[in-house]
Amino acid sequence: MNPEEVTIVIEDDGTVVESEDFFKKLPAQTVLVFLRKGEKWRGAGSLIHDALSKLYCATRKNEMAGQIRELLAGEDAPEKIHIISQYLDMLETNIDAEERHKDEDWFEGLNKKYKTKSDVMRNNAQTRIRSYFTTAKEQVEKECKGLIKDDLIAALDTIFNRLKSEDFHGSYFDRTDRSGNSMCDRKGWFQCEGPFDSKTCDKFHTINPFASRGYRQLFGLWNLDHIIEKSRVVIPCLIEAAQKRNKMQELNWENVYKLLFTRNNLKLVQIGCHKKAARATENCSWEDFLIS
Repeated sequence: MNPEEVTIVIEDDGTVVESEDFFKKLPAQTVLVFLRKGEKWRGAGSLIHDALSKLYCATRKNEMAGQIRELLAGEDAPEKIHIISQYLDMLETNIDAEERHKDEDWFEGLNKKYKTKSDVMRNNAQTRIRSYFTTAKEQVEKECKGLIKDDLIAALDTIFNRLKSEDFHGSYFDRTDRSGNSMCDRKGWFQCEGPFDSKTCDKFHTINPFASRGYRQLFGLWNLDHIIEKSRVVIPCLIEAAQKRNKMQELNWENVYKLLFTRNNLKLVQIGCHKKAARATENCSWEDFLIS
């Protein structure tokens, strides 16, 4: 068989394994499907049979039933099959366990300081937010000099203090959070919010990293994506604002904060929906970062 005529996809959601680097990031025991040229990932018949036979014990019964009905009624859409496959897999996991001693396998390889799954997931969110701050500061330090650099570093220091007061938005991935900021439901289910130029995900990508160690690792392939790009748009506009402002104007650090670290400009996106194409910039101007 000609290797160029084979497509490799992940069994759960049909994501194409396009490169060796992507393959190396997949957790152990990830099931792959090899497709010949022209083949598509199917298998709905047996999956639906199993799903319906086990539906009575599913914790998300109504939602799952609705999605199965949609799959049966709609046109042939292989990308929907992952919904059933994933939920069936979840029936075999310890999804409700939260404490370490109740699901030791989930915590394998993690520091002993983490006592609950939500502790780990909070740290996951905090790590991503901290990395956004670090890269933003590094870009300013690299591209600016003199008083402009001093002004921007001072603004970033203010932003950092705000991040600390918000616990670096660890609540984004915490299913026990009750502030309304969590991106998942109380069971730990996350839904892909679609590409930057779409309001929703039309491929029904979902994941529950609380279910198993494998799903926790796969969640690392989900991006917390900036709709208005951080490095190409937000930071350059901020630098331009610092350069053009007059003595009567102040930098609007709160708007910078909103665009870099809040859900006003962040979307949780499965890697299959993550677009790397250049984006329109009409929604952001250097004038947005000044207060008269």
